[in-house]
Amino acid sequence: MKLVFRRALPALFAASLAVGLASPALAAGEAPTGTYALSSTSIWAGQTVTLTQSALEDDDVEPAAISRVIDWGDDTPAQTAEAGSTSWTHTYATGGSFTVSVTLNDGTVEGTGTLEPATVVVATATGTLGWQKNPIYTNTYIGTDNLPHDYSVEAVFAPTGLPTDTAEAWVSWPDNEFTLLRKGADSPTVPHYFTKGTFAPKVELKNKSGQAVERTAVPLDVLYDKTAPKVAVKFPASPNKASSWTTIRGTASDAHAGVDYVSTIVLKWNDAKGMYIYNFQTKSWLRYTGQNLSQLPAGVEDRASVAANGTWATRPVAGLAKGWHLEIWPVALDKVANWSSTEYYVPVWLAS
Repeated sequence: MKLVFRRALPALFAASLAVGLASPALAAGEAPTGTYALSSTSIWAGQTVTLTQSALEDDDVEPAAISRVIDWGDDTPAQTAEAGSTSWTHTYATGGSFTVSVTLNDGTVEGTGTLEPATVVVATATGTLGWQKNPIYTNTYIGTDNLPHDYSVEAVFAPTGLPTDTAEAWVSWPDNEFTLLRKGADSPTVPHYFTKGTFAPKVELKNKSGQAVERTAVPLDVLYDKTAPKVAVKFPASPNKASSWTTIRGTASDAHAGVDYVSTIVLKWNDAKGMYIYNFQTKSWLRYTGQNLSQLPAGVEDRASVAANGTWATRPVAGLAKGWHLEIWPVALDKVANWSSTEYYVPVWLAS
């Protein structure tokens, strides 16, 4: 038996070798495949894209067993997709150009998903976030508590060149208020009130891709203005002629906040008839004996606006004649309650 057994060994080895040559070990299959699409390839910083899977296949493994690792291209950690999920979102915090890829693995072979286009361009939303006027000025007043307080003054926020596809644009003010800019406008304006200080509101833009990263506006400086404006009466060619003063004209200026208006009071007097003050509303003269202005009709004050070139003019003055002294008392007031000297006046003798 031993001899037979030993003689049979070569045949058994040969048979085993023949079987091995005829049936090699099972080779690795094909790489898995998948098809993907991005919801957008052009967004603003802070917005989100969605990656959607439309197909996932493998020649020998069920789709649920295929691992999918998403690289968003912005150096954030790769995202491993959960089994059964078919869409994923990602928010891009900063600007740049980022290539998205999906790595597929069936446990044996690795492949890359099909994604075209695969590059997301992330930009900062366009627009200049400035002001109609900067700096602006304020002043102080004494309140009922006998303490100084700042006037609240208006500034106009005036961004330009905002994206036209903006669905909403919000301004977040430093005082925690919010204002909706006009939808779709690329150059809206919005007023807001401030006291002294430096203020930089933030702008939030939204469109179909979501909300962009807040952008900070150009800082607005609100400064104190303690400087008095200046005013002057312009003399006509014939200053001693009564008809030359039917309209009183002059100039006014201010270095900071700007002139708001010029307040003018007109008096006439002579030794025989006494002193009179002109009522611009009734176009008549009232006897003046030193009363406080608060006791007189409002019409005794003319308030003239100041043109861009710094000139102003009162309403017409009637009833001037030869033989009278004319006194013109103008005071310029700026937009933060500074005023020119109340002692300035122009005396004129009407000789004709």
